[in-house]
Parts: sequence; structure tokens; C-alpha cells
Amino acid sequence: MLTSLDIRNFALIEEIRIAFGPGLTVITGETGAGKSIVIDALGLVLGERADTSMVRQGSARTVIEAELDAEQLTDLRPLVESFDAEWQPVMILRREVSAKGVSRAFVNDTPVPIASLRALGNRLVDIHGQHQHQSLLHPETHRTILDSDPAVASALLAYQELYTEFTQTLQELDEAQRTRDRIDERRLVAEHQLKQISQTAPEAGEDERCEHELKMVEHAEKLATNTHAALDLLYDGEHNVVDMLGRGEKLLGELARIDNSLEPLKRDVDAAASGLSDIAHSLRDYLESIEFSPERVEQLRHRLAELDGLKRSFRLTLGELIEKRAALREELDGLDSIDDRIEDLERRTETLRAKTSTAAAALSKARKTAGETLAKHVVKELKDLGIKDAVFMNGLERQSAAASLARYLMSGKQRLHCDEYGWDSVEFQLSTNLGEDPKPLHKVVSGGEVSRIMLALKSIFAGRDRIPIMVFDEIDVGVSGGIARKVGNAMRKLAEAHQILAITHLPQIAGVGAAHLLVEKHVQNGRTTTEVTPLDTERRVEEVARLLSGETVTEAALQSARELIGT
Repeated sequence: MLTSLDIRNFALIEEIRIAFGPGLTVITGETGAGKSIVIDALGLVLGERADTSMVRQGSARTVIEAELDAEQLTDLRPLVESFDAEWQPVMILRREVSAKGVSRAFVNDTPVPIASLRALGNRLVDIHGQHQHQSLLHPETHRTILDSDPAVASALLAYQELYTEFTQTLQELDEAQRTRDRIDERRLVAEHQLKQISQTAPEAGEDERCEHELKMVEHAEKLATNTHAALDLLYDGEHNVVDMLGRGEKLLGELARIDNSLEPLKRDVDAAASGLSDIAHSLRDYLESIEFSPERVEQLRHRLAELDGLKRSFRLTLGELIEKRAALREELDGLDSIDDRIEDLERRTETLRAKTSTAAAALSKARKTAGETLAKHVVKELKDLGIKDAVFMNGLERQSAAASLARYLMSGKQRLHCDEYGWDSVEFQLSTNLGEDPKPLHKVVSGGEVSRIMLALKSIFAGRDRIPIMVFDEIDVGVSGGIARKVGNAMRKLAEAHQILAITHLPQIAGVGAAHLLVEKHVQNGRTTTEVTPLDTERRVEEVARLLSGETVTEAALQSARELIGT
């Protein structure tokens, strides 16, 4: 509950402190006295946009401070503590706006962003001004009203849980399909690369072996000539080394028989001769292996060109190419698994589509039932508020889904557009004249009727509306006479569940308030100042009488005022 509002240097207000109590507080005053300034100040401290024109002329800054009894507002504690502000049973909101346009906000003396005040304001106060209540004419608010029914809210929650899973799975499927598109592109690249490597079919070390063999074949003639020459020199020639070593061994043998110390030398020469003999045998084998083949030279040169071309194409060594071939085969095996994932996601999507469609149908049915009940209550409330021939309908509509959309639900064989709130669009329809078909609100209602419809809805939802404070800023425009009294009684009844502040010009509404504030303008020292005065019973009778009769208050008006107030 709002217990007080301190306003300093705001518009025409120099400094006032307004105390508020529970129930219905009415605010009256002459046109232009500044009644709406009080509501504007409350809006400012609740996070509405600031303007330097709000700062009283000649002042450095305006300060608005609201004090609230928070004993029953414990559901706001997590929000307050999320601002790093201390939770207290008395909540103090403060807004400061300098003449230079600097704006600051505080919750329990803790500096907070303006958005924090706005977040609290949205949970604390519902302001309905001369224009705000026109939002009732916008269809987007109608579904919100209907969905506040507990049964609908429960069905909506069940639907949204499935809808969230359904849309997440759709998103996963879309991502998987886009991944498959990328994979298909990658598969083409990988298959082409694997084909390139596999067609060339390189083997480990093949390039080195080919280069060695090519070198041998290209120099076959020289190798053969030199090998022949070496064999002649070592073994086959007329004066070969092996024969000379044999003669040397014979001489050393004769010497060793005379001087046995030469025996080791003789053995060394013998070993050398034997070694040269082995070398000669190896050279003969080598000579037989030498083959000069122009065809083989061409084959080797062509193969090396293939291998070199492949290495240049991939900018890899032969060993790295062989590793890449194995990696490409493994990658292609892995790419095939995306198709299995897509099939699984498609099955899950259709299962969830069916479940979500069932939940959407249940939600729609709950809305229809709640709408029929709401219509009965609205018609009754409107009758009490003077609209006796009202016909009220909820106008549930469905929209077919475009064929290109993947996000749709099924009702029988019909594809329906859906969102997080189901497949229904809601637009209240009303007829206020007997025999006329109901039409959308914005086509049939006057300003006074909108006010009464809004009041009727607020009265119906009073028990479930969690916002504790409601402000009505002259919503009684277009209402008069006996209807005004009915509107006042509806406000008083609504005040049993909410604290209500109501700016009014109608005595029938002013007379039913639990408290009465009078807003007046005074001129002091050449400056106009707005003041707010709480009225006692006597002054309240006088003010209601003035609303009844105008400037000249008659005894009859005073008597009528007493009857309205009930004194």
C-alpha cells in the first residue's frame, strides 16, 4: 500500500506531502488546478520517462519520494534484492531529476537504474488515465485478460512447456538440415580429394624409390662400363689386383718360412685377396642387374610427375598425403551419421507437433469456456453500470499457417499458425444496443463505455489481480447521473481488494471514497503553487456539494452531498 508521496519542485508544486490510506481515495479540484500533476509525480517515481519541463521553474531539481507499506509485498523481495537494495518492511522509492536533465533513482536509498524503478512500478501500480484505458481497445490486451483465468493459465503453462520443446526441436532440425547442406558440400570436396589421391595411389616412400631407380636407369651405361672396368682391375683383367695379391701372398709365404714374424702379414694379404674375390662376385651380380630400358625411364619419369603433381596440389609430402587419404575415408564415414540424426529429429518433431497440437486444442477449449463465463460476468457488470442490453463475445480466431512454414500445429487436417500463446487470436466484441450484432470494441464503444468495460473487467478480476494499487485518472469521462453512482459503487467494491486513487469530477464518485483530497491552485508572491489538502467530513461535504451545484453551494446541494457521502 502507498502510505505517502513527497513531491518537491515538481511543475506547479513547491513542496507537499500527501498521506494515503487503504481503500478508495478520491481526488477532486477545479479544472487546471493540477490534479493530474499528482498522478504524473507518482508515475515519475515509478520509472516513467522524465522531462526537464517537470522541474519547477527556478529550482535546481525535482524530487519525488514514495513510501509504501511492504509487509504484504514479500513477493517483491527477490526483485528488490536483485537491485542490491536492502529489503525493508517500509519501501522507499525516490526519483530525482535535475534542471539539466540528469535523472537518478533510488530504492531504499540504494542507487538503481531507472529501469529498476519501472520494473517495481509494473508490479506495484496500475495507472488508468484518460488515455491509458484506451489500451482495452487493442486486441493484443484481450488475450492477456482471458489468460488470467486460472484454468486457462494452467492450460497455457502446459502448452508452453510442450511448445518450447517443440520449437527447440524444430530449431535443432533446421540446424541439422543446414549442417547437412554444408556436409553435402564438404562431402563433394572430400570425395573429390579422396578420388584424386586414390587414383594416384601413392605408397609410402614411393617417390624416393622412384627417384633412386630413375637415377640408376638413366646412368645404366655408365654404371655398366665402370663396373666392367672395376672387375677388370680387381679380378678379370690381365694384370688384376687379385692375381698380384696372390703373387704377393706366395712371396710372403716363402719369407715367413724363413722369418715366422711375417706370418701375420701373409695372412692379411690372403684375407685381402679373399675379400677382393667376394667383391668381384658382388660386382658381377650387380652388373647382371643393370638394365638400360628407355621405356622404364619414361615410366619412372611419368610416375614421379604424377606424385609431384599430387604433392603440389595438396601442398603435402607423400607421407602426409597417405595420412590424408586415411583421414578422408574416416571423415566420409562420419558424415553419413547426420542423416540418421535428421531422421531422429524429424520423428521427434512430428511426435511433439502432435502433443503440442493436443495441448493447443485443450488451451483453446479452456479459453472458450473461460470466455463464456467472462462474457456472462461482463454482461452482468455492464448492466449494473448502466449498459443493460450488452452482448459480449470473445471472438476466438485461428489463422492458417503458410505452406512454407515448418512451425505449425494441426487441428484435424488444418495447418494452423501458432506461437507461444497457442493458435488463438482473441478480440473482444460487444454490442450495446438490442438487435445489433457484436463488433470489435474499437468499432462500437464510446469513451464512457470503454471506461465502464474496463471497470467491469477490473471488478471481475479483482481477486486474481496481483497489482496492489490502482489509479484512475478521470476515467469517468462521458459518464453522468445515475450511471456515475453505479461507477462509484463499482470503484468502492474494487477498493476492497486494492488501494485505489481516483481523480474525478463527478460528485457521485467523490461521495463514495474512504478519503478525499482536494487539489487547489494559489498565487503567492507572484508564483502559482498547487496544494493538496486532505478533507475532513465537513469540508468534504462542501466539496461534493460544489461538484453538485457549481460555485454557489446551496443547502439542497449540501443535503444531497451528505446523502452521497452517507453522513
